[in-house]
Amino acid sequence: MNEKRTYERYVITNAEDKKVQFQVLVDGKSVHLVDFSLGGLYVLSEKRFSIGDRVNLSIDLGNQSKIDLTGVVVRARPEPDREMWGIAIDLSQTYHLKHILKK
Repeated sequence: MNEKRTYERYVITNAEDKKVQFQVLVDGKSVHLVDFSLGGLYVLSEKRFSIGDRVNLSIDLGNQSKIDLTGVVVRARPEPDREMWGIAIDLSQTYHLKHILKK
């Protein structure tokens, strides 16, 4: 499969680690962060969102800080064997990110 992503993606592999404490909310609902990049993120959500929905994100890094962002849902699909939705949220349109060229 060809990789068509513009930005490098970082997978969250150790979210159970007590040292890694953060919470991600999409429109006020807690979600599970799967991966993220400069251009967006992918979450698992109990709530269904539709493609094109503009959503507010809040990433609470515990006692460190909080980041508030706005994004657009670009993919939403049911997760097999789960009662959850896989939601891809694009940030690049909202923040007018230019492609970062790799050297």
